[in-house]
Amino acid sequence: MNKMKRKGILKRLALCAVSLTMLASATACGKPQDSGEKIAVICKNDKVSFWDEVKKGAGDCCDEMGYEMLYYCAEGDNDFASQIEDINDAINKNAKAIVIAPNDLAELNETLEKANNKGIKIVYINSKANFDGAVSYVGSQDFDGGAVAARNAARIMFSTATESGAYVGKVAIIGHTASTADLRITGFKATFSSSLGQYIAKMRAQAAAAAESSGSGIPGEAVPSQGSAAQGGAAQGGAAQGGAAQGAAAGNAQGGASAATGDSGSGAKTMTAEEQQAMIASFFIDGQRCATQEAAYEEAKKILENNKDIKVFYATNTNTTLGVCQAVEESDLSDTITVVGFNSDEQELKYIRTGVLDGTIIQNPYNMGYIGVRYAIQSANGEGVAGNLDTGVTWISAKNINDDDIQLLLYPEKA
Repeated sequence: MNKMKRKGILKRLALCAVSLTMLASATACGKPQDSGEKIAVICKNDKVSFWDEVKKGAGDCCDEMGYEMLYYCAEGDNDFASQIEDINDAINKNAKAIVIAPNDLAELNETLEKANNKGIKIVYINSKANFDGAVSYVGSQDFDGGAVAARNAARIMFSTATESGAYVGKVAIIGHTASTADLRITGFKATFSSSLGQYIAKMRAQAAAAAESSGSGIPGEAVPSQGSAAQGGAAQGGAAQGGAAQGAAAGNAQGGASAATGDSGSGAKTMTAEEQQAMIASFFIDGQRCATQEAAYEEAKKILENNKDIKVFYATNTNTTLGVCQAVEESDLSDTITVVGFNSDEQELKYIRTGVLDGTIIQNPYNMGYIGVRYAIQSANGEGVAGNLDTGVTWISAKNINDDDIQLLLYPEKA
């Protein structure tokens, strides 16, 4: 075996790093004879390249296992009606299993139950419906994806504020309409809130030390309102009175520092837990949920026009990411707003290369398709499968987009 061929195989094995016990029967050598059986794969949005990668993975598995793939893809993230038709078509064509990324929590349940009652196995990929008869879920953990996005957004924003003395500003969020957005937003807010509290507490402690060394002390007046020096004053040397008080509250709310109780005799006012939570929450601007790029663009423009102190913009899928990037670029704010998104559409990657999109979370759609079909086949043949398989998330930015492992995730067909 030549080195290049061996390298390609090793890369593919690394990409599909799943335990041997999960895919034990996938080790058979050679392609089996065609089984004559069908596996239906039903995806979310035919306008987004993410699903092309899912189709590629699903098709490769069907080919390797000797199954015919019945492939369907809805016209948009809200299009559950066509998915109902697709499930019925799969039933009529005697599919052994259905691998589906549901476009609604409830609307598909009756049809999925109908398929299940006919002995057709159901595997969810990327998202779930409320029907609980599916044998497995294969996809990334949405809370974790939001958390990874938040850690990187916070790192960029806080390092910029420290280096330039700029205010720590507000954080705008536009989510998509599918249920996956909920946990992506929850994970983002929880993680960013913790980072925010720790950062401001650190700045507050530095301001307190500077004030103490000068003999001025820090007065304990009421915490200033959002949008004044409190918003980022602790990051600026001359804003100790406002920024330190808010920093104390933030640190106490998030467990970031004991300085919240008034360290070094500063007398900084301690807030109640409810006040602390409200203060942290005031940093976030929640936009309307959007199903299309056009809707996200209009929503982002409205948010930018009404809020001049935004430092981070977070979007939860391809369409919302592209809409936010378009609005930020047109507003000439790429240098002042950190934009973080989801998925790896080619246009998103272009925005990364031009500096509009600071980073995006990718989910390994090839593996979702491949392993989703693999589990469907195993289950249809009476074999056990894992109830959940996390395909993981990866942060992509201009710093690592050309790395070999990232290129493999983006373009698995080149392995």
